[in-house]
Amino acid sequence: MLSVPGTIDPSALLRPGLLAGVSVLIAQAPQGAGDSDLARAVGSACAALGARVSTWQPGDAPDAGTDLLVIDVASAFAQEHARGAPGEQDTSRAVLRACLDGAWAATRAVANAAFIEPARAGRIVYLAPPAATDPAGLAQHAEAARAGLENLARTLSIEWARHGITTVAIAPGAHSRDEELAALVAYLGSAAGAYFSGCLLDLKGPGGG
Repeated sequence: MLSVPGTIDPSALLRPGLLAGVSVLIAQAPQGAGDSDLARAVGSACAALGARVSTWQPGDAPDAGTDLLVIDVASAFAQEHARGAPGEQDTSRAVLRACLDGAWAATRAVANAAFIEPARAGRIVYLAPPAATDPAGLAQHAEAARAGLENLARTLSIEWARHGITTVAIAPGAHSRDEELAALVAYLGSAAGAYFSGCLLDLKGPGGG
């Protein structure tokens, strides 16, 4: 696990045109409208840096030209909890399972079509649920989701290394801003971001928030 500060200054990391020619596909797992605040922030940041940005939902044909797949598990996790009853243990576990299963389904569908079958290198970034402190069960299952995504990123970084695919999970702190996450995603989509694979970028910081 890499621990990095919770505050990111985009101007210190990113330059104009950094993602020129890069195709970014943003997916929400397991379902959703594809227009969460976080997804919009990531799309806007990448587009402003020159990337071509599109969205994906289950059932869509993945863009075969995708270079960077961003899976917004954070928003899907929040949506699923809002629909259920977070205080009920069975419901919370079902939400956790649905989000992780959805993340894997999106990964497999897009990676096969855009990276593995056409023999193209690619990058995958998982946006995990933010750190939570509520007593209703959300915090416990948010941590479990973060751990599950870290494990998925580590496993795939080994299994898919031969395909030139890198995998990274980002774990926001309780007070991480969408713009900070978007800047980090954009950095991971750049040439410099190719260094990272099989790791969790933890934005909680020393205080855990």
